[in-house]
Amino acid sequence: MGARSIPPPPLPVRRVLHVLWPLVGVVVTAVAVPVIVLGALLVVVDRRARLFRATCLAVVLMWVDIRMLVGCWALWARSPDHSSPTWREDHERLFSSTLDSLMYYARRWVGLEVRLADRMHFGTDAEPLLALARHAGPADSLAIAWLLSRTAGRLPRIVLAEALRWDPGVDTILTRLQSFFVPSSTGAGQDRIGGITRMAASMQASDVFLIFPEGRNWTPTRRAGVIRRLRERGEHARARRAEELRNVLPPISRGAWAARTARPEADVMVLAHAGFGRLSTARQVFDALPFHDRPFRVKTWTYAADTVPLEQVAFAEWLDARWVEVDAWVEENAAPWPAAS
Repeated sequence: MGARSIPPPPLPVRRVLHVLWPLVGVVVTAVAVPVIVLGALLVVVDRRARLFRATCLAVVLMWVDIRMLVGCWALWARSPDHSSPTWREDHERLFSSTLDSLMYYARRWVGLEVRLADRMHFGTDAEPLLALARHAGPADSLAIAWLLSRTAGRLPRIVLAEALRWDPGVDTILTRLQSFFVPSSTGAGQDRIGGITRMAASMQASDVFLIFPEGRNWTPTRRAGVIRRLRERGEHARARRAEELRNVLPPISRGAWAARTARPEADVMVLAHAGFGRLSTARQVFDALPFHDRPFRVKTWTYAADTVPLEQVAFAEWLDARWVEVDAWVEENAAPWPAAS
């Protein structure tokens, strides 16, 4: 079951989680300590120290997340009515600092390294940027958000699954920064496109709107499922196009088009990455640890606003063509397929 199928916690549960999250961290740490000890002992038979690395990273990231939540509490205590003139800037700094910490510890413990294929172009300085990114592999949204924040100097406004509201730190800070949590597939009748449109319309000149047009992480199973459903609906031409895409899912253009029409003056960046995309199961990710021989490589193409179609059908065709290019680049630059386990 993907994240899109998981409903968010009910409001009372969210409130309880926000208060008890540090206690959850204490419990998780207590449970993890014997696993860390076991992982350290197993280094004699597992020179890659995978259990030790993975468990230590999980605990550290949990506490980075808790620190971000506590930072949000402190900002609220200083301005309960959100009237502080630096309310948004304070949360932006907190979010950027958290991304830096997450990437630092991921690099230290599991060798996660982001490498650029070439120089990135971030569009017109006086306008926001629309970034359309491939979605595949572990931690890709984290790495991309960090890259845009630090390399582009633009804070991401992110479209993400509503299931992530189960994490109080993510829920709190991204809600305050006006990111959009896409309602789960169980939330029938909820306005998904309207939420994306409103978020895009509210962007400031220094913002980048980050959306993943595929809607979910690529896996071989999901790719096969998309092709099967297209055939069942009689959409044979789209099914054939989907079969030609080996490393990406066919993009769903509605959300990206809604953002495009809400801010037609924004330049558009298409972002591909390779290295982790073929790690589609927890076992494959674990077996690949640490990632010293598997860098997270990033390639971007940036298009001036006046070169990207505004009409819906033309935009969908344009996006399909860009995803063919993304797939070709990933195929050329992807790490080897993981060995069967």
